[in-house]
This record gives sequence, structure tokens and C-alpha cells, in this order.
Amino acid sequence: MSSSAANPVLAPIRRWVLYSRTNLTITIVSAFGVLFVAGAVFGQSPTPSNTASKIPASIASTTGAASATPGDLSYELIEVTESSIAGKSIASVGESAPATAMAYAHVYVDQSLSNSEWKTKLGVHTAEAPGVTVVNARPLVPVAITGPTRSEIVAGTGGESAVQVIVPTQAGNLRITLKASDTDKGSTWQVQTPLPTLDRSEIDKLGAPSLASAPTSEAPTTTTAPTSTTTASTTSTTSTTVPSADLEPAPVPVPGPIPIPDLDTPLPGTL
Repeated sequence: MSSSAANPVLAPIRRWVLYSRTNLTITIVSAFGVLFVAGAVFGQSPTPSNTASKIPASIASTTGAASATPGDLSYELIEVTESSIAGKSIASVGESAPATAMAYAHVYVDQSLSNSEWKTKLGVHTAEAPGVTVVNARPLVPVAITGPTRSEIVAGTGGESAVQVIVPTQAGNLRITLKASDTDKGSTWQVQTPLPTLDRSEIDKLGAPSLASAPTSEAPTTTTAPTSTTTASTTSTTSTTVPSADLEPAPVPVPGPIPIPDLDTPLPGTL
């Protein structure tokens, strides 16, 4: 009696559990079930919340980078002229594929730069620094850019899309392939390798008249010089020989006293 009064809640449970082994098994299974449900509800709920908080962060960073790229770069193929990019900064030019291609072409035909300066300025717009092959293909005569760019989207290496820009010049079309690249200074358009060059045979044609006229003007001079010398020597010989043939022969001296000339007045000192 005192024990039941002391434990009014546990006594019925103890009697129900000890009544049979079936009740004991049901109690144990129920206890594990309650703990499992409680763990599923209260124990795992923070984990999804933490995972959810991390995934959006990574997605946000990736999305931020992707959204920042269109902000820095322009994927619109707006054609440009050589004069339209004059005075623009390198960062501003690098936002547009046609502008980058025109800037590359402008430096490529520039005759005022030394080879080292030319390589440095050209390398600003390229994915790889220009090598000896590109320097050897540098135009040696002035080449003018004759019109605006013409651009189109093409399939690049590795299945990536690229932009091909045509810059018309006196020596033909300069075809430039560009891709968007990430650099230390941010995303920018860059000229891809192999770096574009113009046909040297077409470039040489621009300087052909001046080069062809030089030997022509020098050849008569070289040929005429001996002829003029021969003529001069012949003339000098003729001028010396002809007068000597026209002179009268010298008189032969006659022996005897020297005749005294007849004078109107007597010689001085004579009587």
C-alpha cells in the first residue's frame, strides 16, 4: 500500500510491463520509436538548415561571378572603326570583342614603334605574348585600315564559343579570333593563338613601286658612268690631236749673219 501510494504513476506501468514479455517488448520498441522520431524532428532539422545556408552561399558566389562577367564584358557585337577606339583605355577596349580586335589591328600596323614596344603593346590584347614568328611577320611598309569591323560568333577550340572579327586593310582582311578570359585585372576579351598576321606577299605589293623604281634609276647611272668617261677621254684626245695637225711646220734656220732690219731711225748709240 505504502509502495503504491509512493509511486502512483510508476506502479501501474511496472505492473503492465511485468505482466508479460509481449508488453515488455512493445514498451522497448515504443521507446526506441519515440527516440527515433524525436531525433528526426529535433536532431536533424539544424543540419538541413546549415546545408541550406552553405549551398546558397556557394551558388551566390558562383552566380555573382557569372553576373559580374556580363557587367564587365559586352557580348553585343557592336562594330567599331579605328577612330572610334582612339583615346580609350585598355580596360574600356577590353569590354568589347570588336573593339579589342580593332585595337590589336591598330597596333599591328603601327610603324612608329620599335619591336620591343610593338610586342608589349600587342601583348596587352593577346592571351599569349607575341613570339618571334609574329615579329617576323610584322609589316615593313605602312598598311592602312580601310573600314569598320565585321564580327560573328564561331565555334572555338574545345567546343567553346568564340568571336571572329574581320578588320579590312590594304593588304587584305585581318581575321582575329577572341574569347572572354579571366585575368588578374578582371574579365576581358583576348586575342587567341595563333596570333593573326597579314599576308606578307600582299604587304610587299604595297611597297613594290618604290622598291622597283630604285634599281631602275640606279642602273642607267651605273651604266652611263663608263660611257661618259670614254666619251670624255675621246673628246679630250680629239681636241688635242686635231689642232696639232692644223699648225704650220717650223721654219728651217739659215746659216749666216743676222740681217739688220731697215728702220726709220738709227739705232741708239750709232752715228
